[in-house]
Amino acid sequence: MKKTLKTIILIVSILMAMKTFGQHKNQFKMEQNNREEHTVTEQVAVIDKISIPQKAIAAYSEKSLFIRNTLRQQPGFVKYEIFQQKSDSGNLRVITVAIWSDRQYMDDARLVIREEMQNAGINMPAFLEQNGISMERDIYQAVEE
Repeated sequence: MKKTLKTIILIVSILMAMKTFGQHKNQFKMEQNNREEHTVTEQVAVIDKISIPQKAIAAYSEKSLFIRNTLRQQPGFVKYEIFQQKSDSGNLRVITVAIWSDRQYMDDARLVIREEMQNAGINMPAFLEQNGISMERDIYQAVEE
């Protein structure tokens, strides 16, 4: 009986090891496939996540249109996308994606935008704060499949 129990434990241990090895082998294949299928490009995306109270939507839309029109005229600009979701309370959540052909063009455009907003009398940080608008901005590297 003792010998049978030891044999069963040994067989179970071997089977578990084989299963684990198979999982690692499949994971390695998956990681290898992911590396082969995805290529990081020079394109960069500026992604903003914006929460706008209902009372500030019209004012924000006006400023946003000015910024978008200025962005589209800059060298290296690829495309601009907007996604929005209105809550039951009337507040608006917006995600914008501005894509640039490379980081240098994006950096150059930031300087131009800042200058154009200043010339138009727009102080965006103050505007956002006064209107209770929150914004998160991140820069991402584009990936092609």
